[in-house]
Amino acid sequence: MHLNQKPLTELKWVRILLVALFLPVLIIILKELEIIFIPLIFAIFISFIFAPMLSWLGKHKSPFWLNLLLMLLVILIVFVSLGLVIYTAGNSFVQQLPEYQQKLVEHLEYVQGLNEQLAAKLDIAFSKVPSIDPEAFLSGGSFSITGFATKTMGAFMNAGSRVFLTLVFLLFLVAGSDKMGKRVRRVLSETENQQTFDTLLSIKTQIQAYFINKTLISLCAATVAMLLLWIFGVDFVIIAGLFYFALSFIPNIGSILSTLFPITICLLQYGFGFRLIALILLLIGNEMLFGNYVEPRVLGNKLNLSPIVVLISLLFWAYVWGIVGMMIAVPITSAINIVLRSMNEKSLISAIISGS
Repeated sequence: MHLNQKPLTELKWVRILLVALFLPVLIIILKELEIIFIPLIFAIFISFIFAPMLSWLGKHKSPFWLNLLLMLLVILIVFVSLGLVIYTAGNSFVQQLPEYQQKLVEHLEYVQGLNEQLAAKLDIAFSKVPSIDPEAFLSGGSFSITGFATKTMGAFMNAGSRVFLTLVFLLFLVAGSDKMGKRVRRVLSETENQQTFDTLLSIKTQIQAYFINKTLISLCAATVAMLLLWIFGVDFVIIAGLFYFALSFIPNIGSILSTLFPITICLLQYGFGFRLIALILLLIGNEMLFGNYVEPRVLGNKLNLSPIVVLISLLFWAYVWGIVGMMIAVPITSAINIVLRSMNEKSLISAIISGS
C-alpha cells in the first residue's frame, strides 16, 4: 500500500513542478503574442453572444452563408457606428484640450501657492524640496496632455486592425464549428464527448449571460451619467459616456476610474463649488444604484468567483494585456474555473477560485 502511494506522491510533485515551470513561459507567450490572442479571445466571446441568433436562424432553415452574412453585418454596423462616434468626439476633445490644459496649469499653480503659504505659516522647511513648474511639467517635452490625448486617440484608430483580425477569427470559428465538433466526437469516447459538450455549454451559457446583462447594465449606467453631465453643462459628454461604459467592465476599480474624467472636467470648467459637489454625489449615487443594487440582482453570482480571486485575476490580466485584460479578466477566469471543475470536481484550485 505504501509502495503505491510513493509513486503517486512523486507524480503529483512532478506535475506541480511542470506547471510552475510552464506558467512563466505561458505568460511570456501571452504578452508577446497579444496582437493575436486578444482578437482570438474576443472572437470566441462574440461567437458565444451570437450563438442564439445563429441557432434560431438555423432552425428556421436559413442558409448558413446568409446567417454568417447577417452576423457580420450586425457587427460591422456596431463597430463602424462606434468608431464614428469615437472619432468625432475624440476630435472635439483634442481641439479643446489646450484650453483645459491651461486651466489645469492655473489650478496647479494655485494649489502650489496655497502649499507655500501654509508651509510659511507653519514654519515648515520645504527649501530642500524642489518646486514643480506646472506649466513646464504639462507642456514640456517630457509630458504633454495634448500629446497624450492625441496618442490615445491614435491607439483607438489603430484598433481597426485588431477589429479586422477579430472578424477573421470569428468567421473561421463559426464556419468551422460544425466540422470541428464532428472531428472531436470521432476521437473521444461517448462519456468524454458528453463531458466536453457540458463544459463548453456551461462556458458559453455563463459568458452569454455575463456579457449581455453586463452590457445592458453598463449602457444604462452610462446613459444616466451622460444625462447628468448634460444637465450640469459639463463638456465632453460623449467621451465621458464612452469611458463610463468601457470601464464598467473592470470590476471593483472600474466604477471609480469612470467618474474621474467627468469630475476633473467639471472642476476645470466651473471650479470648486456646489455644482461640482452635487455632480460628485449624483455620480456616486448612480454607481451605487447600478453597481451595488441592479447588477447583483441581475447577475447574482453566476460566474461563481470569489472576490479575492476576481481581484487577483484583475491584477494578473492587467499585467499580461493591460486595460483590455482587465476588462475580460472575469469571463476568462470563469472559463478556466469551469474547465478545472469539469476535469476534477474536487479540484483544490477550482475550490479556491469558486465563490461558493
